[in-house]
Amino acid sequence: MIDLLEGVRILDFTHVHAGPLCTYQLALMGAEVIKIEPPGSGEMFRSMGGDPDMNARKMGALFVGQNAGKKSVALDLKHPDIQRIVQEKIAPTVDAAVHNMRPGTPEKLGIGYAHLKAHNPKLVYCAISGYGQTGPYADRAAMDHLVQGVSGMMAITGPTEGPPCRIGYSAADSASAFVAAQAMLAGLFRARATGQGALLDVSMLEACMAIQGQTYYNHLVTGRQPQRVGPNPLARIGPTGTFECADGGLLLVNANNHKLFELACRAIDREDIFTDPRYHAPEDAAANWEELRAKFSDIYKTRPAKEWEELLCAGGVPAGRVQEMPEIVQSEQLEHRRAISTQRNVPGVERDLRFMGAGFQVDGLPTTPSGAPQVLGAQTREVLSSVGVDDHEIGRLEAEGALEIG
Repeated sequence: MIDLLEGVRILDFTHVHAGPLCTYQLALMGAEVIKIEPPGSGEMFRSMGGDPDMNARKMGALFVGQNAGKKSVALDLKHPDIQRIVQEKIAPTVDAAVHNMRPGTPEKLGIGYAHLKAHNPKLVYCAISGYGQTGPYADRAAMDHLVQGVSGMMAITGPTEGPPCRIGYSAADSASAFVAAQAMLAGLFRARATGQGALLDVSMLEACMAIQGQTYYNHLVTGRQPQRVGPNPLARIGPTGTFECADGGLLLVNANNHKLFELACRAIDREDIFTDPRYHAPEDAAANWEELRAKFSDIYKTRPAKEWEELLCAGGVPAGRVQEMPEIVQSEQLEHRRAISTQRNVPGVERDLRFMGAGFQVDGLPTTPSGAPQVLGAQTREVLSSVGVDDHEIGRLEAEGALEIG
């Protein structure tokens, strides 16, 4: 287990995707994450995913994939005694708290920044919302697909003809998760160094703009609207883009400058193309790009994509097959890096499950979850007892339905 955040305790009020992915990244780095969920149903993603049996067990694929290694504590935050326990007993023991609720909701539940800071002045408090905690849009509801559209992501995605397209995964949620995790790390650093907490206000809209920085800066400098470029954005620069191969596979080649054009010709043993007067000078290659692309399209149709990939990569050309997930997760590269790990016989599922890491290694070690995702309320008693709630009060609140013990 990675120990970069060993000793850091995080109170997690998040649900669905952006918030849980944020705290999952921190858990992979060694933080203790206490996930608060409503009794009975748990958070929404417990019942969502591609496996109906796991959904019925409240261990849906969308939940387990970003909640491994966290503690599950099932508390009804609408109950006044639970609010008191969170404020007075749990909050003083944590370093950070995070939620992705609409502005105003945490305050109604007694878990707003002011509520928790009153009992822990050093608290790093992160609020993730669609448009931020302030401004004319602050009260608007937001979800991934909506923010992809509002932030300009969709306007630059898809074929050159036809309507804008949503990116094929939850890009807005994911961007917000990683921005929030980065903000929390900075807040924790300051809190440890100075004793000063922080209120971190993460806007999904602004996070999505940040990850589109290259495109936005072109607009901010020129004032021009970026255009959709389809699957071959650099096709006018050398033999670049996607090409169909003999086996039906797609090869992606990024020979997007004149030097890489030369290397690509050498790699596939066609230096005659590079020395051809029609293409030898950069301006000529650019002027005749359609003819040049057609020539490479014919060449790549003569062999399987994997053979071309190996030749081009060996020749120093950025190239690779367009792959789908079943092939990617079994690749020798990911196996070597131990990028996907397995938790055995996961409780509540009674089978092995695989998990992704944080995207980096530490001292040569992969980032893997410290434990399996937990059944709802598995650590309710443990966490409450650790902060001084006695068995009698736990029993009373359980009888009132204010908490659940898994």
